[in-house]
Amino acid sequence: MHRPDPDAARPTDAGSRWSHVSPPLLLAVLVVMLGDVVTTGFGLYIGLDEGNPFVATLVAELGLGGLVLLKAVTAALLVALPSLTRRSRRTFRFGSLVYLAVGTLVVLSNLVAIASVAA
Repeated sequence: MHRPDPDAARPTDAGSRWSHVSPPLLLAVLVVMLGDVVTTGFGLYIGLDEGNPFVATLVAELGLGGLVLLKAVTAALLVALPSLTRRSRRTFRFGSLVYLAVGTLVVLSNLVAIASVAA
């Protein structure tokens, strides 16, 4: 007997289009994104340089708003792209966990850099 896969893509009616999104996981991603923006902004304010060349260029051209824009686009892609896969719920969770791991390391790195200047 075949059981339906709970991670399989669902029909795209209005009620299920975003059913693959886990609100607590998305909230965690948004908190890490906010942590990156705040620590990056503070680091730049106290004279540190942005270590990512792409982000450094973006911030040089658009200010901290460029980083906010980058985070908004990243969050939108994280929510929208999994719906194109057969296992959208699993894809969203995997992408979110990868972002949380990398983003947390970035925030911690920013905090260490800030602490080293403040000490």
